[in-house]
Amino acid sequence: MVKDRMVELLQEHFELNLYEARAYVALVGFGVLTPAELASVSEVPAPRTYDVLRSLEKKGFAISQPGKVNKYRPVHPENILEKFIEEWQERVKEELEAKKKAKEELIELMRPLIETEIPKYGVERVWVVRGIKNATLKTKEMLEGVKDKILLADDGYIAINLEKDLLRAVDNGAKAKIIVSKPLLRRLEDSKIMEYARNGKLELRTLDKFDLPMLICDDEVFFALEDMAARYFNYETQVWIKDFRVKDLFEAKFNEYWEKAEKV
Repeated sequence: MVKDRMVELLQEHFELNLYEARAYVALVGFGVLTPAELASVSEVPAPRTYDVLRSLEKKGFAISQPGKVNKYRPVHPENILEKFIEEWQERVKEELEAKKKAKEELIELMRPLIETEIPKYGVERVWVVRGIKNATLKTKEMLEGVKDKILLADDGYIAINLEKDLLRAVDNGAKAKIIVSKPLLRRLEDSKIMEYARNGKLELRTLDKFDLPMLICDDEVFFALEDMAARYFNYETQVWIKDFRVKDLFEAKFNEYWEKAEKV
């Protein structure tokens, strides 16, 4: 119904509650109403009409005419709705400026925390990440932060799902060596990764299989624990480690794979 739509719009966009919206629509329709008359022509309960009309007056949607029984008439919709929008724009502008200032102050206060690794990674340098969504977020974070070197031995996850992040890191100056399994290589035939490999922007090799897929970004290592059931249900357990000694061990394993792998 048209009346219901008017009430809905007033609630959704002009900060009136249900009874206020119903009362205002009734005032616009009937022109002038007493609280008792409002109760008889609208769905505002009689015990609430006085409070509702006073609230409309306070918000600028109605004007009262004092007397033995107060009467109320609506402020013309074009006037009050336009005024509401103008005030809302000013309020939003002020809130936006306040949020910008709060952001700047927070960044300044947090700068000592941002510039040290301890708060970012905690005292521990080992994290367990479960589930494909969380693993994706962590992998993206690694690729965003890498500065020098990416070593990826991939059997079907990162190269397909995070191609843009991987190549963005290469564009930003990281040197990348990628080993993919033979089945994955077929899926990458028309990919940007192949294009980058052909143009010498990254090194790409393939291996029949390897038992330890991994991603190394500078001193960070990310790998999955073997659990076929968890992988089937997209709840595989991934381990992230930031330690140069662990990185050296994984890099040595990667280099073993690299020597065995075929050039693409």
